[in-house]
Amino acid sequence: MSIDFSAQLHLGRFDYDATFTAQREILVLFGHSGAGKSVTLQAIAGLIRPQAGHIDGDGVTVFDSSKGLDLPPQRRNVGYVVQDLALFPHMSVAENVAFGVARGVDRQMRTAELLGLLGLQGFEHRMPRTLSGGQQQRVALARALARDARVLLLDEPFSAL
Repeated sequence: MSIDFSAQLHLGRFDYDATFTAQREILVLFGHSGAGKSVTLQAIAGLIRPQAGHIDGDGVTVFDSSKGLDLPPQRRNVGYVVQDLALFPHMSVAENVAFGVARGVDRQMRTAELLGLLGLQGFEHRMPRTLSGGQQQRVALARALARDARVLLLDEPFSAL
């Protein structure tokens, strides 16, 4: 996986300007609180739009301000686990995971596969509020993995463990 990232944006009193290129399977963004790590992940995922810059992954451009290109999140083939996990409180564990399964894939089979992979068998009908922080994090990870995305973004991945 390679990424070529350059983005500038202004968020309130926060000016963000980051540029990097990486040719790695695993890339870690490390910095102090407020440095812009989450902003970087949100820009890659398509959840925020930089005022200027470009984002390319494996030679595929998903954002380029000079060309007016900004692929929506659902077309970026990215799995993303946000800091607060963002589980749907009205959905069971299985429903939360199945929500992430791509069209054309057997939802029930893929959901069962991911629940097994992450040690969540027997939790299918539980609601998020009844789970520990680590269990909630595994559900969020399963939902992100359900898409078979090219890229998996984890924001504060060890916060609930």
